[in-house]
Amino acid sequence: MNDRRAWAAVASFPPHPRNVRHARRITRTALAAWGAVELVDSAEMVVSELVTNAMRYGSGPVDLTLALTETGLRVSVTDEGTSLPAARDAGDDALGGRGLQIVRLLAESWDVVVRLTGKTVTCVLALDPKRADDAAAAQGGLAPAITLSSEAGA
Repeated sequence: MNDRRAWAAVASFPPHPRNVRHARRITRTALAAWGAVELVDSAEMVVSELVTNAMRYGSGPVDLTLALTETGLRVSVTDEGTSLPAARDAGDDALGGRGLQIVRLLAESWDVVVRLTGKTVTCVLALDPKRADDAAAAQGGLAPAITLSSEAGA
């Protein structure tokens, strides 16, 4: 990683399926520019899942925020929907239903902040894969921490 203390990128786009591809490209480009290519595969997968969920189950525009620090990448996806993410057990032949399980396996942590105008789902990918494995084992279940926010614009 570069010697900078932190990097950030923010993108906002309408909820159209083609924008999942744009979100992955933004992620890949930002991480390459920041010298954190070791996170690209995991970050693209997490961004793809979270942005897809925001478009499928949320409403309004989707905001993607990437923030890279010395310890990891924070990925946040915001939409105006009120439904909370819920991991489900997908059958062996199911075409979907594994997205949040994938996020849970790849991320060091993940949570949901409920706002007056929607929600933000955030996860953290550790730069040190060993730390991520230990955190995933400690986290155990599929449920994220859920926080309610009374901030009007947040």
